[in-house]
Amino acid sequence: MKTFLGGIMVLVLMVGCGGMGNLGGLGDILGSTGSTQPSDVRGVVSRIDTQSRVIVLDVDYVNNLRDTRSNSTVYYDDNTVVEYDRQEYRVEDLERGDEVSIRGTNRDGRYIADRITVTRNVRN
Repeated sequence: MKTFLGGIMVLVLMVGCGGMGNLGGLGDILGSTGSTQPSDVRGVVSRIDTQSRVIVLDVDYVNNLRDTRSNSTVYYDDNTVVEYDRQEYRVEDLERGDEVSIRGTNRDGRYIADRITVTRNVRN
């Protein structure tokens, strides 16, 4: 009887903790919350929330591995650089439909973009 109840308790704990792995974005894809290794993400900009400093991305690749996910969250800060055609732009200049390659790191469970390279401008 103790073994049966112990098994149920372990199952309940596993199910209850399972939801804690979702970090609200790409943090769960790119490793643990303590990871400082840079990672690469490629995809298409779905929208930008300038108040929350978030880019919502439809992901195509993570670290050169095919990984399609819709509405993945990429955060940015004052140090994030956007580059297109060898010129620098503001993150706010990105548009829905732009194809981007993002180099970033996982900090405190958030994938924060260090450099965003526009690989195809939606207007071209």
